[in-house]
Amino acid sequence: MTYDFLSSDANALPVARPWALLIAYLVSTGVLYGFVTHFPFGPVHTIAPGTLDRAIPIVPATVPLYLSYLLIMPVLVWLGRTRDWLVPAFFAGASAAGACLLCHLFYPTTIVRPTIDATWIMWLQHIDAPLAAAPSGHIALPVAIAVTLAGMRKRAAALFVPWAVLMAITVLTTGQHHIVDVIGGGAIGLATAFATLALVRLKVNLRTMGALLLEWACILTTMRMAVALDAGPLYVLASLIIASRQHALFILYHDATHYHLTRVRRLNDFLINTAIGAPGLVPVEFYRPLHLAHHRDVGTPGDPERQFLYYGQPWRFRPLGALPLALQLLGDLLVLNMVRNMAAYRRSGAKRVRLSAPFYGATAIWLAIVVVLVWACPASTLAKIAALWFGPLLTLSVMIQKIRSMAEHSGGPHATPGWADWTYSWRVGWIGRVLLWPYHINLHQQHHRSPAIPWHALPSTLAEGELQLSAKNLVKLLWTGRSG
Repeated sequence: MTYDFLSSDANALPVARPWALLIAYLVSTGVLYGFVTHFPFGPVHTIAPGTLDRAIPIVPATVPLYLSYLLIMPVLVWLGRTRDWLVPAFFAGASAAGACLLCHLFYPTTIVRPTIDATWIMWLQHIDAPLAAAPSGHIALPVAIAVTLAGMRKRAAALFVPWAVLMAITVLTTGQHHIVDVIGGGAIGLATAFATLALVRLKVNLRTMGALLLEWACILTTMRMAVALDAGPLYVLASLIIASRQHALFILYHDATHYHLTRVRRLNDFLINTAIGAPGLVPVEFYRPLHLAHHRDVGTPGDPERQFLYYGQPWRFRPLGALPLALQLLGDLLVLNMVRNMAAYRRSGAKRVRLSAPFYGATAIWLAIVVVLVWACPASTLAKIAALWFGPLLTLSVMIQKIRSMAEHSGGPHATPGWADWTYSWRVGWIGRVLLWPYHINLHQQHHRSPAIPWHALPSTLAEGELQLSAKNLVKLLWTGRSG
């Protein structure tokens, strides 16, 4: 089945692998839930029952209904796997669940549970810790899905609205949450649902938006764990993880350069500048003209990659000896090549970039975040956060991006044996996707051929039997095998 991705609403297109999406969600949220319910990162704040909480009866028979929460996302995927509402509903539910988990990570809470001599309740309390109390994810997830479906006027809302109400009742009748937890979870569910409906109305690509939020959730989780555990080796590991996720954010940024985040151009630029342009120190207004020129002049002397990206560096789109390759990568790791890039750009006489309102709006948001951090965190914590973001951003992330860039274009047709094009396409496994080629950027030849196609649709442009390089050939592409 083929789709016109230029005229279609990306959010209404079926999910190519819905069950793989579900498994990825269940694994990622399950692992993080296990952490926040067993290893709280910080002082745990106890939420005592109020007068109304004490008046609510504990009903052991409602335990199975409470556990039906585990079926909400599987049922959503099963019902929506061929429907046009699955992407918005899944986005809303996953965003609500993720927001609750991040709240638990940064502000651990627990409840005082009633002591009930009933088999069902005792068993539930044994398997489900009292931690991760407020806000309640048991409420946020179904509320987000129900309100999103109701707002889109989908019949599936007739199932999920009463399911959300059932969850609100059973979290109280099992003693697993207090009323304040329910209110907090409901607020997050409503907020994510309304945000989702607004994004749908503005035709924001929720696949890309969800990917941006996922990468940031990974970065925030990594930072929180590294700062909380405060051990040298963990900071090194955290830097590697953060660098890889910064690289992934820049791949999505590259996609938004072509207005694939939303066709509402000012909104597109505001969202992507907020997500990575401003904190990544590369306004999309600066990058877009260079990238579009790269598409137009790829392989020619006018290609910005040949003019600026590799200026004064050993790389010439052909394998290097061991020493030149080491100098190339060290230059990227130690910021030297970045300085060379900017110097070459300034000497070229290029027009001064005019930053737009979307960038200033994104910058204002980040300044507000910085103000909150300064207010909430001691100076030592602020220094660690800054080091964990800017350290990888200016070193490891740059080197990863440069290696990927070196793997995208050849020195010309037949410069690589058996390859007749300027641009490569790679066949990669999951490790390559996580570290070097996230979000189908390995299909770079297909992207150059069809730049109007968003990242998630690129596999549909790959012809059957079309030539691709194996990821195993990456070393041969970069290194001659000789010492010099």
